[in-house]
Parts: sequence; structure tokens; C-alpha cells
Amino acid sequence: MPLFDFVCRDCQAQSEQLVRPSDPDPTCPGCGSGKLMKLLSVPVAHASGGARSESGGSAMGGGGGCGGGCACHPRG
Repeated sequence: MPLFDFVCRDCQAQSEQLVRPSDPDPTCPGCGSGKLMKLLSVPVAHASGGARSESGGSAMGGGGGCGGGCACHPRG
């Protein structure tokens, strides 16, 4: 399903909305404004199973929500 995150330019409320090509443009659930800005979102991947890494964390590296091995959780 095409879910997108938006922020309202009038009231600054953030919302996640289902947007299909056949639907009218989304409106703010807070104030009803049509002045929404689509936010950039980061895809999320979830590991299946309960595998553990050498560091004792999850299969994603045990470095936190980002999966570890990144700039905020370098390995080594």
C-alpha cells in the first residue's frame, strides 16, 4: 500500500496517509487544509527469526534502530 508521511503547511501537524492514484489529493486530518508537503521517508527492513550476531545483538548488528555498522554505531 502506498503510505506517505505528510506535514501540513498551515498547522504543522504530521500525518501518515494512504494515497492511491485514483484518490483526490489528501487533506490535513487536523485542520482540513489541502496544503500538505510530502516528507521523505527511509525504507525499513526487518530481519526475520531470532538470529544473533557475534556482538550479542540482533541479526541486524545490534547497533540500535539503524542496524549498526553506520556512522552513529561504527563496528570495531
